[in-house]
Amino acid sequence: MNVTELLIKRTSELIYSVCFKEASRKRPTDFTRDRKMPFEEVILFMLLSFKCSTQSALRRFFTALCKPVFMKQQSFSEARAKIKVEAFIQLFNLTVEVMRTNCRRTWHGYRLLAVDGSKIALPADKNLLKHFGGTGRHASSPTAQGSIAYDVLNDIVMDALLAPLSTDERTLAKQHLDKCKAMDPREKKLFVFDRGYASFELIDSLVQNGFQFVMRVREKFNLAIDAQTRPDGFVWLEKNGKRIRVRVIKFKLDSGETETLITGLDKRMGTRAFKQLYFLRWPVETKYDLVKNKLQMENFTSRTVEGIGQDFYATLYLANTVAATAFDAQAEIDETRKDKENQYDYQTNRNELIGILKDRFILAVIQEDQGKSAAMIQCIIDEVARSVVPKRLGRSIPRNPSPRKSKFHHNRKVNC
Repeated sequence: MNVTELLIKRTSELIYSVCFKEASRKRPTDFTRDRKMPFEEVILFMLLSFKCSTQSALRRFFTALCKPVFMKQQSFSEARAKIKVEAFIQLFNLTVEVMRTNCRRTWHGYRLLAVDGSKIALPADKNLLKHFGGTGRHASSPTAQGSIAYDVLNDIVMDALLAPLSTDERTLAKQHLDKCKAMDPREKKLFVFDRGYASFELIDSLVQNGFQFVMRVREKFNLAIDAQTRPDGFVWLEKNGKRIRVRVIKFKLDSGETETLITGLDKRMGTRAFKQLYFLRWPVETKYDLVKNKLQMENFTSRTVEGIGQDFYATLYLANTVAATAFDAQAEIDETRKDKENQYDYQTNRNELIGILKDRFILAVIQEDQGKSAAMIQCIIDEVARSVVPKRLGRSIPRNPSPRKSKFHHNRKVNC
């Protein structure tokens, strides 16, 4: 059974289980009467993350199910309000469990995890502004603080948090450590952090949890680190009577700037490996690009605090499902092209993959016959494997940030 098939099978089992329904609804009386959209279909509809007007999305959903049903937007809003955010957190965690047990690429035996945060623009609503805080002129644009722990080699969002803007990224990073420690404690994990995360408290937490780390640091973070002139050496960090010994590595970038990294790894790991290691964290940046732009996370379908949480974890469920399908399709791509002398290696076209999944995913989940469901999933993977783009490594594209802070700030939907 491939990863996509296993993920969809587990999703179907969870959504249609009585225990999940009872734990996910807010009141025992919710979803007890026959409705146009029962509990299971509300969950599936939200996992698909249609980014158009709710009325248009409902029409597409019922058409896919071949159900001659018309449902008003207000009725759907009332239905989703009966479901706890924890239901979508559980579904997201299911994707993590399935993927991490089946995708095990490592760096020198370590699962490589990059932690990074990002501001999440929210719809203009006074209640969201009050709960999450705001940015922009007069801090009037509702904005949340998002954070993920991301397995860069296996393309898995391992943990995700959404918090008020006032929450420090290092605080969220510590919560990621607690979550990741519970995932197979015997597995060796190496965390990579950008500058801005460096703090004695976070380093101490990493050491206490038995994790290895590589952390980029700014000048003036620590005078002993700044004073080190050798490319590879050790210093002691001290605070409140506690001492932590860290290795300091310095190297020149192509721009001529000196990069400084600190790590818990000893000198059995050569200096040359660390330049490559730090830049292996780059996929966490492109993961935010996929989540925000291709999956349109910030195009929220709700203006309530709970609805924002539902959309956040539903989008990350879909992000990991996309990664699982890409993983399976890549195996087919590599097999079919192994004897061809192409200039480039090829990979899945993520835009096509997302479109194909949104069209076919629901039918595979609701299919009771496991053989037919497996055949549907294989058709998805085959079609994705035919939609490829070349891997062009080593390209350097200058940043050109848009002056617009958010594409979906006013949360305007289009009919489609």
